This record gives sequence, C-alpha cells and structure tokens, in this order.
Amino acid sequence: MPTIKVTVPAGAWSTDEKTKIAESLTGGLAAVALDAGKGDIRQYINVQIMETATGGYAIGGNVVG
Repeated sequence: MPTIKVTVPAGAWSTDEKTKIAESLTGGLAAVALDAGKGDIRQYINVQIMETATGGYAIGGNVVG
C-alpha cells in the first residue's frame, strides 16, 4: 500500500484543510500510477498527516511551530 507522510507544525492546518491536502496528494499519486500503467490505485493510497509538538519542527536550522 503506498503511503504518503506529511509532517506539519501543530495547529497549522484545520481539519477541512487537511482533508483537502489528503485528497490532493491522493489524486496526484493516483494520476502518476494511472499514467504509468499501474491502474487505479486510489483506494490503496494511505495519507498520514502528522503534527509536531510545539518547537518540534525546524526549517533551515530554525525551530518553528
């Protein structure tokens, strides 16, 4: 089962926004698989959106969130 993992700072995205993220990522991977002749794998794609604790996320060496 293909798995897409996304890590975001805690509270950065609402539930509705996370739903849209999961739908978009699922659609993108499903489209690539379809173009590659692997068939429709949409039902097998797992998207995990994980939130970090406050101060548990860094970009370029700078802690954010």
